[in-house]
This record gives sequence, C-alpha cells and structure tokens, in this order.
Amino acid sequence: MSRYAPKNAEKKEKHGKKRVLSKILIIIFAAVFAVSAFMVGKYFFTAQKEQQVFDELASIVSDNTSATEPPNGKPLPEYEPLWEKNPDYFGWLKIDDTVINYPVMYTPKDSEYYLHRDFYGDYSESGMLFIDGDCRTDSNYLLIYGHHMNSGTMFGTLPSYGDYDFWKSHSVIHFNDRYQKNNYKVFAAFYAKVYDESDKTHFKYYEWKDLSAESSFNEYIENVKSMSVYDTGITPTYGDEIIALSTCNYHTKDGRFVVVAVKQKKN
Repeated sequence: MSRYAPKNAEKKEKHGKKRVLSKILIIIFAAVFAVSAFMVGKYFFTAQKEQQVFDELASIVSDNTSATEPPNGKPLPEYEPLWEKNPDYFGWLKIDDTVINYPVMYTPKDSEYYLHRDFYGDYSESGMLFIDGDCRTDSNYLLIYGHHMNSGTMFGTLPSYGDYDFWKSHSVIHFNDRYQKNNYKVFAAFYAKVYDESDKTHFKYYEWKDLSAESSFNEYIENVKSMSVYDTGITPTYGDEIIALSTCNYHTKDGRFVVVAVKQKKN
C-alpha cells in the first residue's frame, strides 16, 4: 500500500465534510431567502389589497362630487355615502401629488380604534388616519395620526416635509369635513419623539389637545415654530384653526415627524 494512502483518505474525508457543510449552508440560505421573499411578498400583497379599499372609497367620493357646494349646514353629497357606511367617518384628507388621499376617522371613546382597522372595522396593518380622541372636533385644533408605512402609503411620505423644497411644492393640505371643503397652509414641520412621562424639559406636542385658551394657543405655536426645520414665514394668530399630522419616524428611538398647518380663510 502506498505510504500516501492515509493522507489521501484524510483529504477525501475533509473534502467530503466540506461538501456536506456547503450543502447544509446552501439549504439554510435558500430557506432564509424563501422565507424572506415570502414575507416581503406578503407585505406588499397586503399593502396593495388595503390600498384597493381606499381606492374604492375615493371612487365613491368622486362619483358623488357635486359641482356646487350645498348651503351652510347641509352635508357635502360626496361624503354622505361614507358617513352612512360608517358614522366614525369624520372627513377626507388629501395632499396633491402624493399618495396621501384618505378618509379620517374619529372615535372619542376609543382613540386608537382604527390603529389597525380598516374603514369597515376589519384588521388592517396600515390602519386608518384618525383624530386623537381627546381632541374636540368643534375646537380650533385637531391632531391626526397615521402610520408610516414602508410601502409609502398612509403617512409614509409625510417626513418628506423635512425638505424645504418639498414644502414649497406641497404647502397646501386639503382637509374636508362632512360639511365644508377646507384648505390648510403648512407653517411648520419638525422631528420629535415620545418622551418619558416624567420628562418635564421637552415640548410634548402629543399632549396638546386643546388650544381654545389664547395662552395655550400662543405657547403651542411658539414651540412648534421653534422646532420647525425651516422658517415658512407663516405665524398663525389666536382665532385661527390648526391641524397637526403625526407619524412615526426612525431618526431616533420612538421618533416622530409632525407637520402643522393653519386653515386658510375663505374669501
């Protein structure tokens, strides 16, 4: 027997082990890839399915839109079918040239009811836009929440307001309730986060639900303006109506991005 045989056998054994290990790694990588691909596909399939519901609702609004507005106190005909389907419906929010074109819900007894529910109350990953339940809808301030979806839907494009040029071309927000069509002008956009309850040093925009008092209004506007990433040259005054749009953001732990706008007076 050749004196090299033991070494050759040892090499073959090592080579065999490497081949087995390689096959195992290939199987593991293939399984991980397959699971990842499935999860990504499922996510975008779900997002597309949820978007179809919004498209159907937008179609209902479009089909019922009247060329003239009804007299004061009379509901707008385009939104009545939605309200009849679901009395939690409050209004419609749209920002031109973005995907933001959605109904807004209001459930004061359960503020986050639509966090993961669709318009019909079924489970939905993206949920709905909804007004903070502690806000009064007859007041001068509404705080509206929406998910920051990776697919770009809901408030996924809201952080784009961190760019001044984006604000210049998207400064108007259309937010109509059942009775009126309203335009709001964005005057501030800022990065924020959710702080510990014990924190007393930072401005917690999410704790502000009522700006009916002049002192509260002025303090809120001052804080919002100071946190804004750019100066819009717009400063609301007491008596104006304000909306704030809030979504999650990933610049920090528990990060948020907020856009604040003032209602434009009609001529």
